[in-house]
Amino acid sequence: MPLGRSIRTEIGELVIATSIIQLANGFFGTFVSLRVAIENFDAAGLVLSAYFAGFTVGALRSGKIIERIGHIRAFAAFAGLVAAATVVMPLLVGSLAWVVLRAIVGFGCAGIFVTTESWLSVKAPSSERGRVFSIYMVGTFLALALGQLLIARADIK
Repeated sequence: MPLGRSIRTEIGELVIATSIIQLANGFFGTFVSLRVAIENFDAAGLVLSAYFAGFTVGALRSGKIIERIGHIRAFAAFAGLVAAATVVMPLLVGSLAWVVLRAIVGFGCAGIFVTTESWLSVKAPSSERGRVFSIYMVGTFLALALGQLLIARADIK
């Protein structure tokens, strides 16, 4: 059964929103790596891997949050968490602070992606789910790569 206009619009908006987040995530991940080198942090590897530690915890825990508060609120909460931690990073420049903040960003990003994929799974009819998820994956991975390429236009000092 083909997707109706309303469902197609909802799915398209969700894919675009998540792709924009991935664009920023690609840029910010590269930016933080370069800033860690410039700041000459002692725990550079810990700062950079904290994102993935947070991501792992987020992937394991976000399902219960989504079940408890729903997709819309969960998406907003995870996005707000990522935004808040990102905004605080330039205010608290130091290894320990950035380890904690990068873990929070990783947790929030995992939550955003789990929420998005759960939402897509609910919205897309089973006959169209493969097509929907392939569009989602291509869109988000292209955005991630483009975000990394945008670092060439940034002043990282």
